[in-house]
Amino acid sequence: MELTRRTLLTGGLAAGLTACGLKAPDTASGRTITIGYVSPQTGGLAVFGESNAYVLGAVRKALAKGVKIGTTTYEVRVVAKDSQSNAARAAQVAAELIRNDKADIVLATSTPDTTNPVSDQCEAAGVPCVATICPWEIWAAGGTARNYSFLHFVGTEQEVGVFAELWKQVPGGEHVIAGLWPNDTDGDLYRKFVTAKGAELGWKVIDSGPYEDGTQDFSAIISKFDGTDILQATPIPPDWVTFWRQAHQSRYTPKLACVAKAMLFSSVADGLGELAENLVAGVWWAPSFPYRSSLDGTTAQAFADGYRSTTGRTWTPPMGFNHALFEIAVAALKGAADPKDRAALRASIAALKGEAISGRYDFTQGPSKNVSLAPDLAGQWRRGGDGAYELTIVENSLDPSIPLQGELELL
Repeated sequence: MELTRRTLLTGGLAAGLTACGLKAPDTASGRTITIGYVSPQTGGLAVFGESNAYVLGAVRKALAKGVKIGTTTYEVRVVAKDSQSNAARAAQVAAELIRNDKADIVLATSTPDTTNPVSDQCEAAGVPCVATICPWEIWAAGGTARNYSFLHFVGTEQEVGVFAELWKQVPGGEHVIAGLWPNDTDGDLYRKFVTAKGAELGWKVIDSGPYEDGTQDFSAIISKFDGTDILQATPIPPDWVTFWRQAHQSRYTPKLACVAKAMLFSSVADGLGELAENLVAGVWWAPSFPYRSSLDGTTAQAFADGYRSTTGRTWTPPMGFNHALFEIAVAALKGAADPKDRAALRASIAALKGEAISGRYDFTQGPSKNVSLAPDLAGQWRRGGDGAYELTIVENSLDPSIPLQGELELL
């Protein structure tokens, strides 16, 4: 039988597909579970989603035969949406997943511009949501109470503490810290915790002031930083590239530069070339982590190697946590008495403890309600034998089971 528009309209999509020998999702009988996934795939934060195609491919392959829950095997449908690096758009696509796609659970990733509006939409609809790659302090302080939404990630205060362990290795007694902080929630939090840590150490902190994303001339800020020997920055990738190049042109080179957010990605390091050498970044996930996927047993190293062989690019820290979102979702679905019951699924997440490719997670006790806190590490960008830059782990005090790969080197 020919599949025509008339067939679909008069006989229905499922009937038309069946007549043509194709299988439609069994949503009517409730044997299909729909997982929504929202991330920035385009726009200024697209670098966070550069490994999405690979991660989603691995997840879909692992779930191709469905998930057995009790005596029932459910098909799993993953519907991915692009937040376009915009909070309003993130809220819109989350609403579409809930209303149109009938998502049973929604996953959100990569900065507050995506995680918070998606969580808010899920709270309003009573749909379970798990988010990651947003400092827990920003997520927990969102405008909506967190009952149906959960977060598994690190915190800003925690990361500042990790970076401070490296600051203290810079020779000399007292130091002056330069703070490059944009006019956003990330910048505000780093300002708060770096200033507090500086006071605790008895060191002076020079504040850049809340500059706007997209700034093209950092000369006034660079002149403020003259004489500082430690730099703590939290810019978006394009702004960091602009700042760091202008800093070198102005002969401003601190002894140590710790760069949150912007220097998470090998693409940024490769773009900077020699200027990336020994810049410090947080390491949430790396191939050396001693963990494996709970979906198919893939090790962290094999996951990263597969990304390199498939794309030709170096692994990115977000790929481990983005994969872990699906592992947490599947574990929660299996733990629910009825995976189609939103309240039962919410309760299952709240009681969840386990391990994913990113490491251990535990939603039963955290720094805030519905938060699972992951350990943070720090690494330095160094050029490998193949000429590509990779993060070398130089600080692991929060999870010594992950081995150090080198010692701190100054700029």
